[in-house]
Amino acid sequence: MPSIHRSENDLLDSIRLGDRAAFEQLFEQYWELLYQLAAQKTGDDSEAEDIVQELFVELWRRETPVVLTTSLRTYLVSCLYYKVLYHFRQKGFRERHYAAFARFSAEHTAIVDMDSTEFETAYAQLREVVDGVVALMPKQMRTVFLLKHYQGQPVNRIAEQLEISPETVKSHLKTAMSRLRKASAHSPKAVLLLPAFLGMLESSY
Repeated sequence: MPSIHRSENDLLDSIRLGDRAAFEQLFEQYWELLYQLAAQKTGDDSEAEDIVQELFVELWRRETPVVLTTSLRTYLVSCLYYKVLYHFRQKGFRERHYAAFARFSAEHTAIVDMDSTEFETAYAQLREVVDGVVALMPKQMRTVFLLKHYQGQPVNRIAEQLEISPETVKSHLKTAMSRLRKASAHSPKAVLLLPAFLGMLESSY
């Protein structure tokens, strides 16, 4: 793993462990970028602020590690893409908003290294891969995965609910992620977006 990714992973790990100074460093470094992108996309400064604030809150509260496969900047912008798209879907926005989302993707290819077509294709491929892999998981693993990534429940709560150990929950999640990465290996772009995609699922509930 390149050294830049290693140091950025360390920063995210520190935040996950409750290091407020690390969180403030991340916030100061990326708030303005993410806010400007969200404001361009939504056309509403207040909504943009809410979306970015929610993204940072979720990073602060996240219990599972994030393993970067690209730069932290790319990861955060990918997370923002999903949050903005989910925001539009939740509010029932229609064609003009999806067109704006496509323009937004196209305008910022230098940040995420994808044009809008690649992004939408990678998203669709990843969604298909995730659904297919989840359907084939053993029952307990599938339940753990859905509770974690589709309902956003923490490991300890899942363990209590299923009457299994937290270590078993973590083992299921690790194996599930391995299966997802292997299944999406044919699409490097989909693999790149996988952490952000799962983060989006968790934040949707």
